[in-house]
Amino acid sequence: MYIKSIIILLNIVLFSSTVVQGDIEGNSYFTGDINGDGVVNLFDIFGVVEQWLEPSDGSGTKLAWIDARIYNNGNLNDITINEAVSAIGSSVKTLMLSSGTWEITNSIIIPANINLKVEHGAVLNVAAGKTLTINGNIEATISQIFSGAGKVNLSPSVLEAYPQWWGPPGTVNDNNICQAALDCGVKTIRFMPGTYNINPVDNITNDYGGLKPASGTTLIFEQGSKLKAITNDKPSYSVILLDKKDNVKIYGVTIEGDRYTHTGTTGEWGMGIMISNASTRIVIKDANVYDCWGDGIYVGIHWNPPPDGVYVENSIFDNNRRNACSITQGKNISFKKCIFSNTNGTSPQAGVDVEPDKATSYIQNIVFEDCYSYNNLASGFGLAKDGGLNNPISVTFRGCVSNGDNMGFGISQGPSDSNGGGMVFISNCYSINARSTGFSSSSANLPITIDGLTITNPNQDNLGESWIRYASGFVVLMNDDNRFSGNVTARNVHVESTDGKAVRALCLHHYSSQPNSGIKNIDIELTTNMPNNKRMFKADSASSFLGYCNVSFPDEPVFATTGNVSSIEAAKYIGQTITNEGATANITVVLTAPASVSNGSEFTFVVKSPYRITLSMVGYPLLPGNKTSYYLTTVGDRLRIRADGTNWRIIERIGSWN
Repeated sequence: MYIKSIIILLNIVLFSSTVVQGDIEGNSYFTGDINGDGVVNLFDIFGVVEQWLEPSDGSGTKLAWIDARIYNNGNLNDITINEAVSAIGSSVKTLMLSSGTWEITNSIIIPANINLKVEHGAVLNVAAGKTLTINGNIEATISQIFSGAGKVNLSPSVLEAYPQWWGPPGTVNDNNICQAALDCGVKTIRFMPGTYNINPVDNITNDYGGLKPASGTTLIFEQGSKLKAITNDKPSYSVILLDKKDNVKIYGVTIEGDRYTHTGTTGEWGMGIMISNASTRIVIKDANVYDCWGDGIYVGIHWNPPPDGVYVENSIFDNNRRNACSITQGKNISFKKCIFSNTNGTSPQAGVDVEPDKATSYIQNIVFEDCYSYNNLASGFGLAKDGGLNNPISVTFRGCVSNGDNMGFGISQGPSDSNGGGMVFISNCYSINARSTGFSSSSANLPITIDGLTITNPNQDNLGESWIRYASGFVVLMNDDNRFSGNVTARNVHVESTDGKAVRALCLHHYSSQPNSGIKNIDIELTTNMPNNKRMFKADSASSFLGYCNVSFPDEPVFATTGNVSSIEAAKYIGQTITNEGATANITVVLTAPASVSNGSEFTFVVKSPYRITLSMVGYPLLPGNKTSYYLTTVGDRLRIRADGTNWRIIERIGSWN
């Protein structure tokens, strides 16, 4: 018996020429090179014989690793592996599987004390319905070592797994090899350079599919790797889907969508990355997602609990069809140093669109910091919701830049007065070369606090005066029935128009034909380089403004007129000082235009020339005193008045006005 076994071993050692997979430094071993010195000699033979003849009491010298072919007459199957595992017992050893196809027709377990060394060219073919479980470490090259329809479970102690262990990428459909790696139990899955063709549609639900990482895993994509969506005709899909997952990290992924080859014509929900339904602790860095039928990245779905704890950094979302980034629900979502660009194809077509689906949705602690958007067909950074929410909103844009978008920053269709409260914060942000407005709060009354917003050269589409609500730097607009826009507090806002295209620096616009609506609670400080008569437009209805409406220009602009000022002309100088400096005759300023007398309109008058300034306000008397005209001729006299929509009121007077 022993003699026959020794002969088998000698044949293995002396006549095998297959190379075992290299170790991590690239060294390799001949099958017969037992001691690893690169030479097959008697020392190796003696080592094998010594291992084979080791006494059952364990008193013999143990070899560091053994070739599984020693057992079961060298057949490449699960019986051979099981015999080798039984022989090793509880010893800590390396078991080598030589090249060839190892048929696994029964479920087997390789215990944790065994390090499995898989020779280059060795493939374990696991039959359908069977499971190969490897509880110890595994050494293998980055090439195929598993096949078959069965399941492979690897130990979390394995440092990395590769899709290539299940087959080469670049086939018609690479979902199986990628998903097998994601499901194998290894915590880090590395995608080597190459194109991985991914079916983004779930074949069972006919909906969101693609790759589905397991909780607690890290996906690392090497430079030169790419997930490419397989062309399909479905209205919705996802290349990567994180649904109810926890603690997933994705680094360096490149995703190419199918927008140019998509064979369907409906839908707008083809996502590059989709994070939904109670997913938590998600980290994505250095992603590049482009050409998707819908969004580059989507966070949400209206089922509760929402995604919570998503961090995306240094990633690019370009040329996607619907939005670069959509958030419909989530808590503690942060994007930092990301780029959202060239969105076009189907509405909304925004760089960032924060848009809750339902009244029950959560939009809480959503932060965009040091992000950049450009050339999106709609807004660069926006929030939209028609109707109230049950839960308070918290969205922050900090240090963000919009360049060449249709609108820089837009808050539209915001919650009604019955909403659950909340706040939008904008700080130290920039809008550059917007095709329309730099900032717009449109039919929205969600409280907005701005501290630092620079708007440079809005209205690059060069819209005319009739489009003032879309052609100005900073806009508050109401064009719906039965609601009010407003609740805007803004400081350190600057509008710069060096090309003269901006129609106004500030536009407060309400369609007076819209019943039971208007603009409410405005407190804005703004500086601009624009001329005095282009600083501000205010709606042409005395009843358009409710609550408070405070607009101030910290640079204290002065309009010196030497002639009469009509009511229409006077409305252009709301919030400014009007003087008669240079006048050579008496002048009259008419203050009866609805915009002039709307709530919050304020004027300051200073006599600079020794001629009379007369204020005519027939129909809107000046209080106290109930006067319809007021005048003075003494140089240095000063009067500041404010309208409440019905009357003018004196709030400061120096001198003896009559």
